[in-house]
Amino acid sequence: MKTIIYISGILGAILLVVSSIGIYAELPNNRFIFISSLLLLILIFLPFSIVEKYKQNKKVNDIIRSYKDKNQENKSVKHGEAKTNGWGMNNSPFRERKSGLNWGGGNVKGANAARGTRKSFFK
Repeated sequence: MKTIIYISGILGAILLVVSSIGIYAELPNNRFIFISSLLLLILIFLPFSIVEKYKQNKKVNDIIRSYKDKNQENKSVKHGEAKTNGWGMNNSPFRERKSGLNWGGGNVKGANAARGTRKSFFK
């Protein structure tokens, strides 16, 4: 269906340009070219493009609706036993909470990262 839309739109536009050139160049059958370009654009291109847009919007709305339905089911928080025993990587009481980037570690010459700065070794 998209192929029909593209071909009729391009062909209708080309015929419309040729008919507008034909006004000045006085081409034979200029009226036929103009009417055929309008028929292609009005009777084929516009209805098919409107139907295609309607189908696309319907498909997007179905996807959004299915996601919302699935999201409502998984919205409740389940309380229970933790999956990790003791402290994990993200719940250590000794870990300093910082937002942003951090790198460094075992490298003596390394530096702690911050937003907007670059890693430098030899200062």
